[in-house]
Amino acid sequence: MNLLAAAGLLGFSSGRWVVSIAAWLAPVFLLRFVRNGRALPRIATAAAAVYAVGCLTWWGVVPVPPPGYFAIVLAILLPTVLPYVAGRFVPRGGGFVATLVFPCAWVVTEYAITRSSPYGSWGLVGYTQVDQLSLLQSAAVTGLWGIAFLIAWTAAVVNWAWELRFEPTSVGRGLWLWATTLALVFLLGGARLAFAPPAGPTVRVASFTLPPGPRLPRHDLLTRPRAGPALDSLRDELHAHQDSLFAEVRREAAAGARIVMWSEAGAFVLADERTAFERRAAQAAREARVELVTGVAVFTPGRGYYENMLFAFDSSGAPLAAYHKARPVPGDPERGADRDIPVFDGPASRIAGAVCFDADFPDLLARAGRERADLLLIPASDWRAIDPQHTRMALVRGVENGCAVVRQTNQGLSAAADHEGRILASADFFRTTPCVLVAQVPRRGARTWYPRFPQLLPLACGTALAILAAAGWTRRRRSA
Repeated sequence: MNLLAAAGLLGFSSGRWVVSIAAWLAPVFLLRFVRNGRALPRIATAAAAVYAVGCLTWWGVVPVPPPGYFAIVLAILLPTVLPYVAGRFVPRGGGFVATLVFPCAWVVTEYAITRSSPYGSWGLVGYTQVDQLSLLQSAAVTGLWGIAFLIAWTAAVVNWAWELRFEPTSVGRGLWLWATTLALVFLLGGARLAFAPPAGPTVRVASFTLPPGPRLPRHDLLTRPRAGPALDSLRDELHAHQDSLFAEVRREAAAGARIVMWSEAGAFVLADERTAFERRAAQAAREARVELVTGVAVFTPGRGYYENMLFAFDSSGAPLAAYHKARPVPGDPERGADRDIPVFDGPASRIAGAVCFDADFPDLLARAGRERADLLLIPASDWRAIDPQHTRMALVRGVENGCAVVRQTNQGLSAAADHEGRILASADFFRTTPCVLVAQVPRRGARTWYPRFPQLLPLACGTALAILAAAGWTRRRRSA
């Protein structure tokens, strides 16, 4: 029964379908299952259940055909069973301190996955709580690790009390401490929302998606060589699409926007025309008197890949950034080069830029907080299976780093949020034509603790886990 309950709840704890309460309940029942019966069969069965459910819920999220898909999902999900292995060997009926083993192991595991996986922070349990704004405020201090700790600790405490039959004299103090901690986190987060909302002037930000259209399919552009008249014809088509992009920039500027952005790889630019494109974009920014952020695919026909770039210009046409996407999507025909995201000063705000998948790497985006950015601009491109989850993940980076976020998404949800995670505006690519997002965004962000010490809680959990393991080993030696 515990396994069935856990499997059903896991189906709504990650991947395509997420219900926030399911992420709290699933570990309760799965840990209960693992801690009863013989260790190896229970752990193996739990791992099989996690994998089987994950293969269903992650279908389409990892856009790789079988058998590669099943191998990738196995590599992503198998490490998530490690906290249950640690939780299995906590003595039954032990002291309340032993409830820290499972959450500490969970945080250490998630951190290790995020640092080592080419998919970054995909699958972190904290993302299931993006609608719980009071809880989400804790990310400004601990990042998503604090939310993960609370969810896993809840499972450990419930199981501890369950094994002691919820006897008040045995579990009362522990339950009180757990409940008080959880309530305090929610109360402090709610107080931040109520008493310290963004204040001061705002800046009008407009972003849009204008796909190249069926005459310019990406695969054909990248894999089919062009020369002579065919290359001249391609140049004409690319220039015509760029004309449309700059016309949209002028329209949004005329409507009052001071910052304008278009989505990832919104313009395809031939490698030998990159300099000419930059001059043209600078002129457009100067004439429209806006700060302009552009997502650009720089390519040579037939080479099979493109450079995924972000160019930014101020309202005088001066270049602010020429950035290569730092974290290309595994398997995608894109190239990246840069190690750090750009942070630059604009007339309205201090701005950080990132490109789509970059925002799935919290340590990479922590530079926005360390450099005191007020606004994070993310040109992006998604697909149906990760919409709207991918945009909602990116908005967490704003809470962590104390900056508003605007994410303009081709084939997905575009959204703007303040530094506390409140949605200011949104536009759905599949329901809005043209897909234009306009938002009044706070000019000033907030300084947060997390980007200065992003590894603090994982390190603390790792240290605590080592101490608890050593203490347990010592007790077993003495009792032997």
